[in-house]
Amino acid sequence: MTLSELAIIELILLGAVSSALTVLFLFSKRIRNAGIVDIFWAASYGIISIVFAAVCPGLFERKVLLLIAVLPWSFRLTYYLLKRFLKEHPHEDTRYAALRREWGNRADVMLYLVFLFQGALITVLSPPFVIIAADDHPSLRLLEIFGAVICIIGTVGESIADEQLRRFKTVSSNKGKVCSTGLWNYSRHPNYFFEFVVWVGIAIIAAPAPLGVYTVYCPLLMLYFLTQMTGIKISEAQSLKSRGEEYLRYQQTTSAFFPWLKKSQGTPGRR
Repeated sequence: MTLSELAIIELILLGAVSSALTVLFLFSKRIRNAGIVDIFWAASYGIISIVFAAVCPGLFERKVLLLIAVLPWSFRLTYYLLKRFLKEHPHEDTRYAALRREWGNRADVMLYLVFLFQGALITVLSPPFVIIAADDHPSLRLLEIFGAVICIIGTVGESIADEQLRRFKTVSSNKGKVCSTGLWNYSRHPNYFFEFVVWVGIAIIAAPAPLGVYTVYCPLLMLYFLTQMTGIKISEAQSLKSRGEEYLRYQQTTSAFFPWLKKSQGTPGRR
């Protein structure tokens, strides 16, 4: 596969994803709940991997490996987000509700741009899938198998983190408290960390293929978004508002992203 061929595929994908998100945005306006875009985000990678596996001329075994690596992660996350969405609807996710209040009369236009931005990001992160599916090297490489194992570890880790948090929240006495058990004892955001691990695995699978080495930007881009933009920053701001000093102490003793041992308690009131 050449860069020009990849660029054409990406442009076609951008058009298709943007069209789908336009329809989804109109539906979100009708139900007044922009949180539905998160479900699309999670499902899109599974759908994209299936489409590329079906149409690209690469080695069949490699395309199967791609699906084994991606589908459990994508569809598990889709199911998790869909279940959460249905449970909370018609109440909108606090992130989008806050944006509506902030943007006021401009909310519809700005939220549509948020939807389109998600579509652009999906497109930017999709090259590993087509590069893997189009690779016609005659046999699987050990590095590709290793990458698939990393994806599976990431999926299992993210599943465990989400389940531990869900169980914590089901205990009525834990309402308003900070979950610091299990994986949450070693990272304030183990679910985000294992999401990043999945993307590392995808980049490893793609690495030996033609153009594959260039996809190293994908996990790095995800790391930036998870830690600096839509992930940790927004989540922690909300947690500090709702849990106050208890969450501040949690910040002082627990790694923000990469799992690590507890730190000693810092000076109260300092971050």
